[in-house]
Amino acid sequence: MQKRIMVVDDDAKAALDIASVLEKEGFVVVTFTSAVHALNALEAVEDVDLILTDIRMPGMDGTELLEAALNMEKPLPVIVFTGFGDIETAVNVMKAGASDFLCKPISGAELVVRMRKVFEKQELAEEVVSLKKRLEHSHGMAALVGKSKKMQEVYALISAVSRIDSTVLVVGETGTGKELVARAIHDTGARGAEPFVAINCAAIQSSLLESELFGHEKGAFTGAHAAKTGKLECAGAGTVFLDEVGETTLAIQSKLLRVLQEAEFERVGGLKPIKLDARIVAATNSNLEAAVKDGGFRQDLYYRLNVIQIELPPLRDREGDIPLLAEHFLDVYRKRHHKAIEGFAPSAIEQMLEYHWPGNVREMQNVIERAVVTNPRRWIDKLARLEPASSLANAFNRLPARLDYHKARLTMSHELDRTYLLHFMRLEKGRIARVAELMGISTRTVSRMLERWDLDKTCFKKPDNG
Repeated sequence: MQKRIMVVDDDAKAALDIASVLEKEGFVVVTFTSAVHALNALEAVEDVDLILTDIRMPGMDGTELLEAALNMEKPLPVIVFTGFGDIETAVNVMKAGASDFLCKPISGAELVVRMRKVFEKQELAEEVVSLKKRLEHSHGMAALVGKSKKMQEVYALISAVSRIDSTVLVVGETGTGKELVARAIHDTGARGAEPFVAINCAAIQSSLLESELFGHEKGAFTGAHAAKTGKLECAGAGTVFLDEVGETTLAIQSKLLRVLQEAEFERVGGLKPIKLDARIVAATNSNLEAAVKDGGFRQDLYYRLNVIQIELPPLRDREGDIPLLAEHFLDVYRKRHHKAIEGFAPSAIEQMLEYHWPGNVREMQNVIERAVVTNPRRWIDKLARLEPASSLANAFNRLPARLDYHKARLTMSHELDRTYLLHFMRLEKGRIARVAELMGISTRTVSRMLERWDLDKTCFKKPDNG
């Protein structure tokens, strides 16, 4: 489908010159010499894919048009250009949300390249949003919560490989969510309606793993009183997830190699080849390249498994995602355990940001559930079994680089309210009217604040309270 471009420039000739270049590239172009007229047309039609606009124009300028485009129900990408370009202008429009910035005179070839990059970025963002919506209906994709660049790359890879049948190797530390990635690939792809069969290669004795994977015939070995269907066969046209594949023996690796090469296998003690219809997704927390060099893992199998690799970052390298994950788990467990907990105090957030998280997302999940179950207040200010939190002052100093501004502002404002409330309640020995006067708020607001933090005004009347 052809992309529809809106060009806005008070210089009619300049607008037509740009339109001529773009039409030759296959774009559909509409031109306007007034930002007001362009906006009116935009609101009436709403079938534009990209806006190219000059900044300096009489009446409504390009910056105002940019703001209007970004505030539409479906925000539109905007590339701005001007003959008065400088660094400050470029910085300001990019901060305002422009997709790109060009200075006049504009090179037609460069403009087309920049436009295509904007469309590619937009398509990737839409694909990621689509993937996240599909994952909402999948098996609790908690480890995949995140906005960090590394997680965006993971989303993009999941989206790409879910549409094809290549073998995938998921690598990452314990607790990073490797099985969740495998499930996401399965659930969001064409095999989603088929079985997802997971097997932990490290949890089964090597002498039993072969039978678990391939099945066995009756009498194949001592104790084989009946035939058994293996995991590869049970998966049908679905997905087989081989977790901790690096823990398999060389003998099992040899059989897995044949499965990947020939797309068939036999049950233990059987002679009849069974066709493999399932897709293979493997995972490991060990360094398979090092294992290959040491002779502990077959090089040919490694290459067969590692067609596409998805690397899951450890939680300590996803610092910006830590508050998001914490809020996700808090929401899950306060609903499950029927707890009226409003959120985390800065001291708790700082604890989480400072902690190394050796157990990654799985460890955080357990820590948050414990905090929800044991916390008697409406705000969690300390998490058990983590390193001591830094001071509140340090929390305020370090959070801006780590936490979204609006979320930080909300968190900090709650802590600020609590700090001032406690100070004046102690000073005035619980006299709500006087506290309200000193804080410049209503007595009703003071009462609500006391209720929020489960504080009883009578406790401040005690002489020893301080």
